[in-house]
Amino acid sequence: MQRRELLAGVVSEWVRKAENDLRNAAHTLTLDDDCPTDTVCFHAQQCVEKYLKAFMA
Repeated sequence: MQRRELLAGVVSEWVRKAENDLRNAAHTLTLDDDCPTDTVCFHAQQCVEKYLKAFMA
């Protein structure tokens, strides 16, 4: 496999993981008054970090 194909796989994995964190944060926000905001912040931070890793790969 060529380096470019390997890199594309790595990038797509980071993006997939970032989108999972984003989905978790968005879903947690639907809990309204019972929403643990620290969990939303954690997943949002993780999402950004993983998108940055994909960008820098």
